[in-house]
Amino acid sequence: MRSALPRVVLALAVPAALSAQGGLTDRLELHGSLNAAYGKADTLGVFGVPQKGTSDYRVFTVQARYTLGQKDVVVAQVFNRRLGASPLASAVPDVSMQWAFWQHREGPFTAKLGRNPLPRGLYNEVRYIGTVQPFFRPPIEVQQEAFDAIDGAVLSYRAALPFGAELEQHGFFGGSENRAIANTTAGQQIRIARTENMFGYQSYLTLPVAGLRLGAYGARYAFVQPTQRGYRSNLIYSAEATVDRVKLATEHSRISGHGPSNDNRGGYYQATVRLVDRFSVAGQHAYINRKLYFANAAMNSVIPEVRTNGLSGILSLPAGSVLKVEHHWRRGWSFDAPTAPIASQTANSFTLSPKRDARYFLISVASSF
Repeated sequence: MRSALPRVVLALAVPAALSAQGGLTDRLELHGSLNAAYGKADTLGVFGVPQKGTSDYRVFTVQARYTLGQKDVVVAQVFNRRLGASPLASAVPDVSMQWAFWQHREGPFTAKLGRNPLPRGLYNEVRYIGTVQPFFRPPIEVQQEAFDAIDGAVLSYRAALPFGAELEQHGFFGGSENRAIANTTAGQQIRIARTENMFGYQSYLTLPVAGLRLGAYGARYAFVQPTQRGYRSNLIYSAEATVDRVKLATEHSRISGHGPSNDNRGGYYQATVRLVDRFSVAGQHAYINRKLYFANAAMNSVIPEVRTNGLSGILSLPAGSVLKVEHHWRRGWSFDAPTAPIASQTANSFTLSPKRDARYFLISVASSF
């Protein structure tokens, strides 16, 4: 699969060359981004960053946009992603089609059909674009390894409101994908699921004070695994604001459902401070609380599965590139190695395993064109 990337890039570049000869360059645009890092952990691997270190850690995207007319475009985006030593590496193709959709605009309405960016929270549509984020990735405690696109339809509406406010609404229907590492009493499991009959909304209200943006996301979907079927619902509440040199952002998510029962709650608080024109620092706290279910329902409990803190230094380089150095502290039961939260249980009680601790750092460069 690794050798497929040059062929994909060539397939996108050749039409551009032909367009130049035919005078059609005004119809075709090419964009791309690179987010590449070296990482090293101390005691436990986290998100594919192992103790021995890895440079096999990046996302590279290439996007082609072709204008069909004044109101219509076709967009295709492929990306190459490497996850270092993550157990999920085998479940993520080196090169895949992230988006492929037709878009039509009609006044304040926009319709997209195909494999579309899923409007979900503050960062989902730019989750792999390192130049617009204070860390290598958005907080996975909300973002997850899931829902980066939706196969189906997205209908959007934007409207100006009185006093300089703006309303943005998105509705969607289709299917998506979910990838996760589960720590169980039997060890670590890679769970790949397809979500179908997914429908929901994303609403944003932007106020003319400190660029305050408030968001609410809601979705319901059929959750399909080889051995499990059921329904899930996901709610996310978002807020971000910028005051002078300080940008604040926070999001909080809850995923619940039945067949089997599920109740995961995650969130983060993030602050970025621009110290000088070309250098900023960022801090972040994130969490996951997960409900454990037992045959004896009286034992069902919510545990603090993950607590994580991060610091980042961000240096703006020439040509719109960015260099980041970041350090993270993680505590709980969610790592790249089996760390089951339950040490033992009986018919009427259970004992939690000691929480594990790990630190890891990343140095990365991001660029886009």
